[in-house]
Amino acid sequence: MRKAYEVRYRTLLQAAGARRLEPGVQWLVGKARRLSLKQGIALADALRRVYEELAARPRFQGLKPAPGATRFFCDAGLGGLARWLRAAGYEAMWEAGIGDEELLREAVQRSAVILTTDSMLMERRVLRDRLIAGFWLPPTLSIGEQLALVFREFGLAAREPRCMSCGGDLRRVAKEALRERIPPRTYRWLDEFFLCRRCDKLFWQGTHWERIQRRLQTLGQAPPA
Repeated sequence: MRKAYEVRYRTLLQAAGARRLEPGVQWLVGKARRLSLKQGIALADALRRVYEELAARPRFQGLKPAPGATRFFCDAGLGGLARWLRAAGYEAMWEAGIGDEELLREAVQRSAVILTTDSMLMERRVLRDRLIAGFWLPPTLSIGEQLALVFREFGLAAREPRCMSCGGDLRRVAKEALRERIPPRTYRWLDEFFLCRRCDKLFWQGTHWERIQRRLQTLGQAPPA
């Protein structure tokens, strides 16, 4: 985990044009160690706090991708995060069991930012030197915490949702045309229904969607229901 945060510190300092890059990275790690001892918290939490404090400084603002300009490729362990990013309106690709080499290759082909909990993957030269964009998430975070961190790191705001299953665009369809596919009870009390343009899965804004919207509201303004 320390190595992963060293990569994040290095990336921020490098983007800001720091002259003494490696000493700066080690100074930040040392600051986290002192914070851990002083406050009796885990080193991982201290490393995260130091990073967030650094990233919030005015000098480091504007170094992140513009809102809405990013697509993501989640590693094999982040399927839940991919679904939530899709619900928030972002392209988030995910393949069960995908290996590191294929993940890197697919991310390049699709111009996607890699999201991973694998600190060793972030040590790959192509990620360490930012030849491929990547972002590491602490493996101890819940899916909700992962989503909040990605929103904060990339300056995201919730947009019109995509299909949570495959990430395709959703199109509104008259419910009369879908009568045979809609459960009878749902047909009676809802009027808006959507189909995924890619996988043809049926969606509607029921209680599950309301829970998703409430979660997105805590991260940034969600699109109208």
